[in-house]
Amino acid sequence: MEYRGIDVSSWQGVIDWKKVTDHGTEFAIIRITEAGNAIDRYFERNYAGCMEYRIPTGVYKFSYALSIDEVRREAEKVIEVLKGRKLQFPVFLDLEYSNQRRLGIEMIARLAEAFRRIIVDAGYRFGIYCNLDWYRNVISEELKKYDFWIARYPVDDNGTLIERYRPDIGVGWQYTSKGRIPGIEGYVDRDVFYKNYVAEEPSDKEKLSKEPEFVGKVTASALNVRTGAGTEYPNLREYPLLKRDNLIDVCDTREAIDGTKWYYVRIAGKYFGFVAARYIRCEMTPTSVGGEQQISISGGILWQISWKQIRIIVLYVWICARFFIWIKKISSKFNINNQF
Repeated sequence: MEYRGIDVSSWQGVIDWKKVTDHGTEFAIIRITEAGNAIDRYFERNYAGCMEYRIPTGVYKFSYALSIDEVRREAEKVIEVLKGRKLQFPVFLDLEYSNQRRLGIEMIARLAEAFRRIIVDAGYRFGIYCNLDWYRNVISEELKKYDFWIARYPVDDNGTLIERYRPDIGVGWQYTSKGRIPGIEGYVDRDVFYKNYVAEEPSDKEKLSKEPEFVGKVTASALNVRTGAGTEYPNLREYPLLKRDNLIDVCDTREAIDGTKWYYVRIAGKYFGFVAARYIRCEMTPTSVGGEQQISISGGILWQISWKQIRIIVLYVWICARFFIWIKKISSKFNINNQF
C-alpha cells in the first residue's frame, strides 16, 4: 500500500493546512532546523498545522556536520526543539552535503550512528534521507538496515510521478521537487511511502527503560558518567563521576560505536547517565521499583526504603516516644508520693 504526502520547510512560506488536508495529503515531513542549528522559522507553524488537522508528521534535519561532536549537537538540537512532542514518522537525517561526502564512507557511517543514538534514546524513530547516488556509493552496508527515504526524479522534473524512476529500495520515495497542491504557493516536494508508521509503535528495543533491573556496585576507583553510550560523549553535568563501591540502579543496556557494552543507570534516585558495563558488578535485584525512596551518601545508594516502610518507622518512633514520656510521668509521680 502507498501513502502520499509532502515534505516542507520555510521555502514554502505560510501553508494553508486545511487545504492541504482536503487535498488528501496523508503525511507531512517538516524541516526542523537549518544551517547553524537555527530552528526553521516556519517549523512551529507547520507542526501546529499538522496537529490541528491530524496529519501524521515526521521531521528532517539537513546535516552539515563534519565531526562526531557536530552531529551530536545537531541531534541534541532536534530533541531540544521537539520537547517530547509526538511524531508518527521518523526523524530523518538528511545526508546530501558535498563536504560530508569527502569524509568517506566509514566516517559518514559514524556520523549517522551518533545521530541515531541520540534520536532513538529520546524515544523517536530514526531514518535517513538521501538520493540514489548517495545510497549506492556513499552509504555503508551497515547503515542500510535502517529506514531510507530516497530522492530520485529526472533533471527535467515537471512535478509528476514517473514510474521508471521509482527506486527498488527504501521505505519512501521523493519523486519530485516541483509538485503543486492546494494550500501551498509555488513548488513543494512530493513523496510516496510504503510503510504505515501510524499503525506501528516504535520498537521497545529503541526506548531506554528507566525501571531498575538490578543494583550494581562500581568496581573502578573512579568511573565517568556520560551522556551517551561511549567515551566520545561528555560527562554528565549533574553527576560526572562515581567512586568505588558506589551503588547505582542499572536500568538498561546499550552498545557503543566501538562495540563495548554500556549501562544506562540511575544515580541517587534522580540522575540518569551511561557507564561502562565492565566496571559494574551486580549486587542485588530491587525488591520494588515504583514506590521506592533512595537514600544516598557520598553519591552511592546505600539502601532503598519504601514510603510504607518509612511511615511504619515514624509511627514506631512516635509510639516509643509517647511510651517513654508516660513512663517518665509515672516515675515522677511515684517519686513524689514516696517523699510523704
